[in-house]
Amino acid sequence: MNRRRVSLSALIRDANKAWHGVRLDQPDWGDRSHSMALGAELRQEGVFFHLMLNAYWQPLDFELPSVGDESPWRRWIDTALDSPQDIVPWEEAPTVRAASYRVGGPARSRC
Repeated sequence: MNRRRVSLSALIRDANKAWHGVRLDQPDWGDRSHSMALGAELRQEGVFFHLMLNAYWQPLDFELPSVGDESPWRRWIDTALDSPQDIVPWEEAPTVRAASYRVGGPARSRC
């Protein structure tokens, strides 16, 4: 499959978007919320994107939208992992076949 590159700004502008919390379709917009997820889709481009943000002090398990077995989710970037596993080339991104993904909390200062 030949895919063209899509900038993040174009993805966000043109995509069908859905906001989530740790549970799908349940964003927490409260003042004390420490997590959110954004799902975006450009179906004609074959681009599906799910961004999960965790500002809580402990890891959180985020539900993942179903995408079918033919093209499972891939973990491309995870800033809670040590380098060089935190960002990997797309071709080397491991598949995620689970219904959820554990997102680590923010890094603590090592002073």
